[in-house]
Amino acid sequence: MSNAAAVLGAIRREGPLSRAAIAELTSLSMPTVSRQVAALAEARLVRDAPDLARAGAVGRPRVPVDIDDTVLAACGVHIGVRTTTFGIVDLRGRLVGSEKIPTPRGSAEDGLAFLAAKVRAFLRRWRERRVVGLGLATGGQVDIARGLITHDRLGWHRAPAQAVLARGTGLPVHVDGHVPAMAHAELLFGEGKQYPSLLYFYARQVVGAALVVNGVLHRGPGQAGSVAHLPVGGDVRCPCGRTGCLEATVNDQTDRGALAERAATMGRAVAILRDVVNPDQVVLGGQNITDAPEHLATLLHAFAATTALPGTDLVTVTRFGPDVQAVAACTGVLADIFADPTPLMT
Repeated sequence: MSNAAAVLGAIRREGPLSRAAIAELTSLSMPTVSRQVAALAEARLVRDAPDLARAGAVGRPRVPVDIDDTVLAACGVHIGVRTTTFGIVDLRGRLVGSEKIPTPRGSAEDGLAFLAAKVRAFLRRWRERRVVGLGLATGGQVDIARGLITHDRLGWHRAPAQAVLARGTGLPVHVDGHVPAMAHAELLFGEGKQYPSLLYFYARQVVGAALVVNGVLHRGPGQAGSVAHLPVGGDVRCPCGRTGCLEATVNDQTDRGALAERAATMGRAVAILRDVVNPDQVVLGGQNITDAPEHLATLLHAFAATTALPGTDLVTVTRFGPDVQAVAACTGVLADIFADPTPLMT
């Protein structure tokens, strides 16, 4: 980790901080901290916050340093089965603005080119922001290294999302699966900051899970967290040909009166996942959960009745609410900045 990343990380996690406190947290010398703070401030990553200085302190005032959330931003695109969301997020992970459109149909190349044009139009509304990158998050199978997306429900096969969007927007592009991206958002800006391990469960048109262990998102060799076809019983037929798959069951539209039972099914599924990995915290997200608060008690009751482990108060709903997709899409861009801010400091 570079000195710049160490200083920025301390400020992001613990700020606002005096330079002396940064030196203590990072084990860097005061001159080194001062140089890094000056360079980070010039890049508009941090700022002095004299208004936050402790009143009545003896001696020379220690002006705190805080994240500068006024200039730099990341843009994100979340491609859902029905809806695509554009968002712009500041360095604190706060959503500055968003827009939703129907997900384009047709070929992947045409759809991605259309989305690139929509990104350009969306960003013209935020000229006061310096957008440093574009994040894309979606379901299906995402090849992060190559920026390729295979999404059966959209009819996309190895679509060159990263290349098309980079060419169409002129921005560096980070591509990720949407559930890992949401877990990453919790890790950087939400519940994940407080716990060594976290299980994230998402339910909308797509159902998935992701795991954070020791502060690191677990990706595995492939599609870690693929729980769409977890067998949960019942007679709902899945497009895969089987019956009783989790994703098909919780999205069954044939019986509108069965919302409570679908909530219970999700609760039982979350309990099984919890018992397998035993995380410190479980976070729930997705509109099947956040848009139905009246059924949350049913989900939690089913979770408590199913789990074999002690403690049932570790389950929370994401604080991002319905904005989770837009924030998550931006997270990879912001994580890259926090890991290595030096490209912005030159």
